[in-house]
Amino acid sequence: MAQTLKRSTAPKTSPAKAAKPVAKKTAPAGKKVVAKKSASASSKEQREIDKMLSLAAETFRVMSAPMRLKIINSLCQEEKNVGQLLEEIKTTQPNMSQHLNTLHKAKILGKRRDGVQIYYRIINDRVVTLCRAVCTQIAIDSDLPHPP
Repeated sequence: MAQTLKRSTAPKTSPAKAAKPVAKKTAPAGKKVVAKKSASASSKEQREIDKMLSLAAETFRVMSAPMRLKIINSLCQEEKNVGQLLEEIKTTQPNMSQHLNTLHKAKILGKRRDGVQIYYRIINDRVVTLCRAVCTQIAIDSDLPHPP
């Protein structure tokens, strides 16, 4: 009886049975790979969308201050130095400099030095287009005069 127990617990393998592959019920390999690529592409696409939305949010954050919109509006036609901007926009010099610095760091404004004067200009035309579109729509909705 002891021998019977040993036989029953020992794995029964024969050369014919060992050579047979075991069939598993799974989807074909090609479909699995396509699904993985699709999920990977979807994930990559989602990361790109997230990055784009993050950049858009940052642009809106920078443009969210009325003072910065005044500066952008003032610089739409030509570059100006800080003194010229201060003549058009009533604020203090330190406040103006802070807003100009923020717009410069956001790559909306460019600047150049001419002697002691620093001149600012718009370098991101998309921001101007966006400002005009939003301001025009608000003016239309509010029956206000809209910018040219």
